[in-house]
Amino acid sequence: MDRIYNIKRKKIGSNIDQFDVNSNQASDTSTVFPEEIRDTRYRREDHRRIWNYLELLFSMLLDSFNRKYPVPKKTVVVITVALLYLISPIDISPDILPLIGFVDDVAVFAFAFSLIKDDLENYRAWKLIESGK
Repeated sequence: MDRIYNIKRKKIGSNIDQFDVNSNQASDTSTVFPEEIRDTRYRREDHRRIWNYLELLFSMLLDSFNRKYPVPKKTVVVITVALLYLISPIDISPDILPLIGFVDDVAVFAFAFSLIKDDLENYRAWKLIESGK
């Protein structure tokens, strides 16, 4: 029992002198964020943009099967891997868990669309040129 009471107590003092206190400044708001980060509110266009990319992807695949448009190999590989991950029973989080099980699937498809976004935009430009002929 003597060991317990024999502990040296550390003096707890104020360490306010370590901080630079400026009475004119109420808080630190000097951090400036880029516009993309500051404006991260919910936007309705986001869902429409995802739907448009899905429609564009299916249209690109259809034109590829009809041999009208050559799909880049990177796009084929990314979409194949994303679809195999969706079909595969091996997931980061199992699909049996409600809501959490599907979050990883959505994240994989969001990542896949971010990788092939440029190819989809190139296809959209090609389609506009083809429809203008």
